[in-house]
Amino acid sequence: MSVYHYYITDQGDLLHEQIVIEDQSLIEMIYKNMEINRTLHYADAKYYAKFGNEEIYLFVQDTPIVFRSMKDNTLYMTEHISMPFSPNDLRFSEDGYLYHRAPIGQWARLHTHVMMHLSNHIEKWGRFYLYRDEHFQRVIEPLHKSEIVFLHPKQDNHCFGCGLQNEYGLRMTFVFSPNNNTVETWLRPPDFMMGSLNVMHGGMIGLLFDETMSKVLTGLGIKAPTGTLSVRFHKPTFMNQELYITASLVSKQGRKLQLKSHIIDQNNEITASGTALFIRMKAPIA
Repeated sequence: MSVYHYYITDQGDLLHEQIVIEDQSLIEMIYKNMEINRTLHYADAKYYAKFGNEEIYLFVQDTPIVFRSMKDNTLYMTEHISMPFSPNDLRFSEDGYLYHRAPIGQWARLHTHVMMHLSNHIEKWGRFYLYRDEHFQRVIEPLHKSEIVFLHPKQDNHCFGCGLQNEYGLRMTFVFSPNNNTVETWLRPPDFMMGSLNVMHGGMIGLLFDETMSKVLTGLGIKAPTGTLSVRFHKPTFMNQELYITASLVSKQGRKLQLKSHIIDQNNEITASGTALFIRMKAPIA
C-alpha cells in the first residue's frame, strides 16, 4: 500500500510536497473518496481517501472543501463536483470570510472569486451581515455564534413583523440571548413606515416595540399575547438610517410578564422607549 500526504490550502489548492496538483482527474478522485480520517495514523490529517493501492492523508489549512467557482446558483468544488447554493446555508467568520454548508466538514470556505461574485448581494446588518437579492433576503449567521439564537422570519406565517408570507411585511430577524433574556435587531425603515417630515410614524414605532418585546418571549418558549403597551417618544425617529432595537425581560409574576424596549438611532441616541405587559396563555385543560 502506497501512502501519500496532501495539503489543502484555504483557497482550495491541493498540494503534494509543496507542489500544486493540476491533474483534474486525480483531484476529482481524491474528493470523491474523501472521508473523515478514522484510522489510527497521522492524527493531524483530519481527512482521508483511499482508492486502489493508495492511501491519501489530507491536511487542511481551513476546510476540506473550498468552493472555487459559482454559476447558475451552483457552487463548484471541482469541474464536476458541485452542490446547489442556498442563502440559508451561508455563514460569516469573525475575520470576514464567507462559508457555505458542505457535505464534508460541515462548512466549506468560499474562494475569494466566489465572495466577489456574491458581494453585490451582501450588506451590513448591525454587527452581522444580510444577503439580499431580487427574490430573497436572509441574515447570515456567524460561523461560531456561541450562545445566541437567531429568530429568522417564519416560512408559514403572515405576521407583519416576522412572517415571510406577508408580502407587505417587514420580515424581521431577531437575535436572542438566553443568558440575559434580551433580543436585538436592526432595521432600515422602508418608506411606508414614514409619518411626516421624514420621521417614522408613531404607530409604526409601537409596532416595532410590540414585535421586538414579543420575540424575547419567543426565545424563552413562552406564548403570551400583549396585554398593554406604552410608548414614550424622546425625539423624532428619522428615516433613512439603520435603527438598533433592543428588548429585555423585566419581571415575571405568575402569568404576567413585564418587558421593556428601546430604539437607538445611528448617533447612538434613544429616540423612543416602550414597556409592555404580556399575559401568558393558560395551559389547555387535559
